[in-house]
Amino acid sequence: MKKDQRGAVVIIEATFVFPIMFFVIFIMLMSCEAYYQYARVESACMTAAIRGAARCENPMLEEVQNTGEVPTSPSAVKVRPYRYIFTSEAKNIAGQLESELRNQINGMNSLAFGGIKPSNVHVTVTPKMNVFVSSFQVDCNFQIKLPIRMIFSNDDLAYKYSISMSEPVGDPAEFIRNVSTVQDYLERSEFGEKIENFAAKIKEALGKIARFTN
Repeated sequence: MKKDQRGAVVIIEATFVFPIMFFVIFIMLMSCEAYYQYARVESACMTAAIRGAARCENPMLEEVQNTGEVPTSPSAVKVRPYRYIFTSEAKNIAGQLESELRNQINGMNSLAFGGIKPSNVHVTVTPKMNVFVSSFQVDCNFQIKLPIRMIFSNDDLAYKYSISMSEPVGDPAEFIRNVSTVQDYLERSEFGEKIENFAAKIKEALGKIARFTN
């Protein structure tokens, strides 16, 4: 009787438990590859954000990276003064990086399981250029389909991801130049004269308070 029971247990395990176990392991391996693809896209987005911020900070960086030398021609220098106020240069950089990043993600291949790679990729690169605080933001939405379907359904299993990377743009020299421009504009306008008169009155009032307290 005990021998018959042992035989029945082995049959049940071989019929139900082993297939379920292998199916779970199979799903786990595919999920690991999907997460690996997500990590690759995240790394690409981070690199694009860093590149965009660096190129906005230093307009000569692209020429130095392409040639390996500091540009000597005035046309190749591309200083682009006041580029945080007039953002056309930043938009051009964003357009180039957006196209490169989209092609890079769409060109990623699967590893062990065919078809497990990014699809339905939507990339948006947005330079947020301001006088005081600037940043370079990269957003990417995509999905990774698994080569299996839900039970009793025609829908494929898919992971949907959304990545957002933002890098600050800091350039002290350009910041000082922008502040000087605003200061010169205010000094030449009627509004600047009003500010100077108001500041003089505040300074005079503070002087009177200081004499009274002393």
